[in-house]
Amino acid sequence: MRAGDPDWPVSEAGKPAGTWNLGRPVDLAWPKKGTGTPFSPFRFAIPEVMGFEGRAVYFDADMLVLGDVAELLNHPMVSGYNCCHVKRTDVSVINCAWFRDKPWWPRISMMRPSGWRVFEYLQLLVPRNAVCDNLPWTWNDCDGQIFARSPGTVKLVHYTDVRVQPYRPYDCVSYPSRFPFHPNEPIGHLWWDTYRESLASEFGDAEAVRMVQEASRPKGE
Repeated sequence: MRAGDPDWPVSEAGKPAGTWNLGRPVDLAWPKKGTGTPFSPFRFAIPEVMGFEGRAVYFDADMLVLGDVAELLNHPMVSGYNCCHVKRTDVSVINCAWFRDKPWWPRISMMRPSGWRVFEYLQLLVPRNAVCDNLPWTWNDCDGQIFARSPGTVKLVHYTDVRVQPYRPYDCVSYPSRFPFHPNEPIGHLWWDTYRESLASEFGDAEAVRMVQEASRPKGE
């Protein structure tokens, strides 16, 4: 579900018709209006995308998964969206069938032009006990708070602070200049080490090292 892909067109104001109305410029990083990211509302389309059958696991894009996702697929389902906190749907185990006969739950055709942020969806979900906080925080360790004291317990690291994401995705953000570009250096190094290992599996160790060096060079050099 990538913003701008053929099945997920986005626009600032919902025009042309059929695009997701973000209520904010498409390419900015957290512009403090509209949806937080261009893909923020997509997670709420998942039950319908799945045909209101089975269960699904949703992750944000800025995460590094260290554990076995099967743990989440087998996690006891309490409600529609099962999360670490009722306001943190960025890691969700979703009971898609739960939403099948809920007349209050909007269909995708209504979601796209609505301009709703995560907040508006939570206003529907929370009063109806449709989202619960039964997942452990080790599955959503925001910027390595748990990793700093107990790395072996963490199942997922969430690089949630846009200003220090080590891979520096936005040209408009002034990132730290010191490698690994994250104040929590262990998770900064973890990201780059994992990236290098992924590259090495396809291109070999020497080329992977070169590619990481190129990618990690401070911008402007």
